[in-house]
Amino acid sequence: MYRIRGILLGAGVIGLTLLSLAIPPTKTQMQPVVSVHPQQALPLAPFTSVQLNGVKAVLQYGSPQRVTLLKGSGDISLITVTQERLVIDKCRDKCPRGYQLQVEIVTPLINAIAVANGGVIESRGDFPLQPAMSLAVSHGGTVDARAILANNITAAVAQGGRILANPKMTMVASVSNGGVITYWGNAQVTSSTQHGGVVNKGAAIDLDKPMSDVEAPESCTPDTPDTPARPAGAKRSRTIVI
Repeated sequence: MYRIRGILLGAGVIGLTLLSLAIPPTKTQMQPVVSVHPQQALPLAPFTSVQLNGVKAVLQYGSPQRVTLLKGSGDISLITVTQERLVIDKCRDKCPRGYQLQVEIVTPLINAIAVANGGVIESRGDFPLQPAMSLAVSHGGTVDARAILANNITAAVAQGGRILANPKMTMVASVSNGGVITYWGNAQVTSSTQHGGVVNKGAAIDLDKPMSDVEAPESCTPDTPDTPARPAGAKRSRTIVI
């Protein structure tokens, strides 16, 4: 069923706020870690959120909090913590041809995840229930947060990408210029799409499957009941109660 259009403004603002996580901090804020080699834990300050730029990562529940370089070089990549946000850039400058960066992130607490430029993060383990979680993808990439059950989730995809989420009570989801947000459970979901995108409920059988085995919807335009024509470029908003 459709809510009043006023929900669009809120969803759009939330989407922009989430995607702002992908804006790197200024150079004066950055404190690069020392050079490390693969399989070494990195000396980092505590963090509560994660931001990845072109990086493949596994997010594992556990303690103590740590980040381990699985593949790549600390001399080529940039890994910092600023204002309790772990920021990992695949390359400091131009990436060498064929260079890949893979990391393992272990933490007992996480409240925000942002991925950009083809980054991928997959959550694993038995995370405790989180009160709130923010998820964002921009310019391609995937956030698999199925292992992190949260009461309230805000999720945003822009310019392509995918989010897999597990809300318990509510979720506000927005997609612009292509992308997919798939959720599990019986939460109340308010969604908006603009210029292509899908917000859909995942099949129960897919909840525990590996990320690579969870198929994305074939269409980038969700099915909707017949409604009066909307002006070009107008957003679509709906609330789904299962």
